[in-house]
Amino acid sequence: MKNLLAFLAFLSVYTAILAQQSPAVTIATQYLRQQADALGLTAADVSQCTLSSEVYSSHNAVTHVYWQQTYEQIPLHNAILNLNVLKNGEVKGIGNRFVPDLASRVNATIPQIPADEAIRAALAALGQQAPDELVMISNERHHVTFEHAGWALEPVAVDLMYQLMPDQKVRLVWNVSYYQIDAQHWWQLRVDALSGALLDKNDWVTHCSFDHPCESREHHHAPTFMATQNAAATLDGQSAYNVFPLLVESPNHGERTLLNDPFDLVASPFGWHDTDGIPGHEYTITRGNNVHAYHDIFDQNESAGGEPDGGDQLNFDFPLDLSLGRPYTQLDAATTNLFYWNNIVHDVWYQYGFDEAAGNFQVTNYSGIGEGDDYVRAEALDGSGTNNANFATPTDGNRPRMQMYLWGGDLPTFAPPSLEVTAPAQVAGNIDFVQASFGADLPGGTEPIEVVLVDDGTGTTSDACELIVNDQALVGKVALIDRGGGCQFSAKALRAQEAGAIAVIICNNDGSDIFAMGTGDAGNAVEIPSLMISLADCLELKLAMPGVFVRLTSSGLVVPLQGLLDEIAILTTVSSCMNTHTASPTA
Repeated sequence: MKNLLAFLAFLSVYTAILAQQSPAVTIATQYLRQQADALGLTAADVSQCTLSSEVYSSHNAVTHVYWQQTYEQIPLHNAILNLNVLKNGEVKGIGNRFVPDLASRVNATIPQIPADEAIRAALAALGQQAPDELVMISNERHHVTFEHAGWALEPVAVDLMYQLMPDQKVRLVWNVSYYQIDAQHWWQLRVDALSGALLDKNDWVTHCSFDHPCESREHHHAPTFMATQNAAATLDGQSAYNVFPLLVESPNHGERTLLNDPFDLVASPFGWHDTDGIPGHEYTITRGNNVHAYHDIFDQNESAGGEPDGGDQLNFDFPLDLSLGRPYTQLDAATTNLFYWNNIVHDVWYQYGFDEAAGNFQVTNYSGIGEGDDYVRAEALDGSGTNNANFATPTDGNRPRMQMYLWGGDLPTFAPPSLEVTAPAQVAGNIDFVQASFGADLPGGTEPIEVVLVDDGTGTTSDACELIVNDQALVGKVALIDRGGGCQFSAKALRAQEAGAIAVIICNNDGSDIFAMGTGDAGNAVEIPSLMISLADCLELKLAMPGVFVRLTSSGLVVPLQGLLDEIAILTTVSSCMNTHTASPTA
C-alpha cells in the first residue's frame, strides 16, 4: 500500500511537470519512469529527484538531460542520472549514479551541528584553524555562506547534503567549500552533520607538476586557427597578437607569429576584449569575456595592474628576447601569450560543445543560457611556486583561476623601500623611515645625493616654518628638516620643494616612534618624496655633516638571472591541466 501511494503521488506530480517541460526533457522523463525498475529504482527515488540541467549540444543536435537524486529536498552528493536525447526523439546512452531505495539508507534529515561548527571541523581535519569569529553572509534553506576576508579566497559556502559511504549507508553531511588563501586547493569537504567527523573530500584544483625542462624537438610551423573566417567589419578595429600560435607547443618547438583577429566569430562573436555583447571593446588590456590574464609574481592572487595594453587598435606586439634570460623583464610578451592561449582553448572547445549551455568560462553568456561572470583568471609567472601549473574549476557561475609558474629558476624576491647612507663611512648603512601620506613615491634608485640641513633664519632655524634662506644650497639635494615650530609637515616639505630640494627627511626630534605624516593643507602641492626618521638617526646625520650622502630606492624586484630553458616556461602554451567546470552538475 505504501509503495502504491508513493507511485500515485509521483504520477500526479509527473503529469503536472510534463506540461512545463521541453520536448527533450519530456521524452527523458517518460523514459526514466518506464525504466525505473530496470535501473533498480523505487517510485520514491524517481519522484524525489530534481531536474538538474538540460544542455543542448548544437554540433551534434543532442540534448543532455541531468537529474539530481534527493531525499526530503536534500541532495545526495554526486548522485546524477543523465540521458541523451537525439534530434529524432530517441534516447541514447544513460549514466546512472543514483542509489537504489535512497529513503531506506539515510540516517537523518536534521543536522545536529550548525554550519559554522562544520567549518571548524573541516579545517581542523586539514590541520588548519578557522577564525575566532565566523561572519554569516546569508542563510537559506540548506545553504549557508560565510565571509572569507583574510582566511580564504572566496566566500565559504556550507551546504546540507547526503554522502554515500563505502558500506552503502547514506549519512547526512555538511559540504564545506573552502578555497585556501594560497590558491593551492579549493576543497569540498563532507563533514558528518551529526558528529563533525570528516567523511570525504575532493579538490577543485588540478595540479600538473614537472621536474625537468622539455627537450628540444623539430620545429613545427602551425597555421593560424580560424574556425570561422572573420570579418573586420564586425568590430571597431582589428586586433593583433605576437604569440607562439596553435600547434607550437613552446619556444623549443617553433617561432612566434603576429596573428590578426585570431578569434572565432561563433565562440567569440565580438572579439576577445568585449564583455557587453555590443560591438566595440571594453578593454584594451589582456582582459575580455573569456579571460583576464595578468602577472602574479608576488603571489597576491589578483591583478596588480600594468597588464599589456594594445591601445585602441588592440595591437599586442611586444618584444621578446630569450637570450636575455630575464623572464621578469618581459612580462608583456608572456602575459599576451597566456591571454591568447586561454582564448584559443575557449574558441576551439566551443566548437565541440563546451559552450554557454554546457557551463563554459565567460563574463557574459551571449546566448542567455547558463551562468555568467565566470571568466578565467589566468596568472602568469605566479609567485607561489615553480615547475608547475594548476587550474581551479568550480561549478558554473564561479570564476576559475589558472596559475602558471616559472620553470626551473628562482622566484623573485621583494625589496622594500630603502634609505641608505653611503657616506661618510662612520654612519653608512640603512636607516628606518616611514614615508609621508603625501608627496611622490621614492625613485627606482638614485646615485648618492647630499643631505643639507635647512636654514630659515628664524627661531629654530632648521624647522622650515619660515622662508628658507639657504635655498641655493638645497638645489638638487635632500633637505633635512626638524619637526616642530608650529607648522604642518606638508608646509615644511613644500618650502623645501620650492627651494629646489628633490626629497625631504623630517627629524622626529621629540623622541617618539616615527609615523606617516598627514597630508595637511599643502600636501596636494608636494611633488617630492617626504620621509620621517628617528631622533637618534637624525642626530648621527647632523654630527656627520657636511658630507652626508644617501641613496633613495623604491620597493621593487630582486630579479634572479635565468637560463634560456627557464624563460621557456613562462611562454609555453596553456598547460594540459586545463579542464572544464566540474564535469557533472553535482550538488
